[in-house]
Amino acid sequence: MKNTLIQLLSTFLVSSCGFIDLNPKSSTDLSTVTIKSGQSFGFCIGKCHAEMTIKGQNVEFLVKERNFETGVLENKEYAYNEILTKEKLDKIGNLIEVEKFFKLDEVYGCPDCADGGSEWIEITTADDKTKKVTFEYGKTVPEIENLIKLLREERETLHTKYVK
Repeated sequence: MKNTLIQLLSTFLVSSCGFIDLNPKSSTDLSTVTIKSGQSFGFCIGKCHAEMTIKGQNVEFLVKERNFETGVLENKEYAYNEILTKEKLDKIGNLIEVEKFFKLDEVYGCPDCADGGSEWIEITTADDKTKKVTFEYGKTVPEIENLIKLLREERETLHTKYVK
C-alpha cells in the first residue's frame, strides 16, 4: 500500500510539471530603469505639458506653462518631488517588460494632431538604451494598455495635487 501511494504521488508530481511555469514573468527592477510618462498639447496656453519621471522610488513631476501675462510669451517650469510606495513600485514593475517595450513602434495614431494632445512613455535602461512610445492623448496601445493606465492614473493624481 505504501509503495502504491509513493508511485501514485510520483506519477502525479511528474505529470504536473507541465503546469509549472519554469520561466515566470519577473518584475522589472525599477532601480535599473528610468520611466517617463507625460502629456502635452502643442498649441496651448497655460499648464499644458506634464511629465512624470520615475527613478527607483523617486518621482519628479514637471509641469511646463506658457503664458502671455506680460504681453510676451513666457515659459515657466514647476518641479515637484514625491516618493512612490512599495506597492505602487511593484505594480509598475510587474507591468514593464523591457524587451517587449523596445520592440513597439515609436508612434501610434496621430499624437497632437489638431491639438488633440499626446501622451508618451519612455524607458531608459541602466546601459542608456532609450525607447519612447508616443500616442494620442486619452488613447492606449494594446501591448502596454495596463501600464499606460497605471502611469496615467499616477500622473493625474500628481496633477490634481500640484496644478492649480
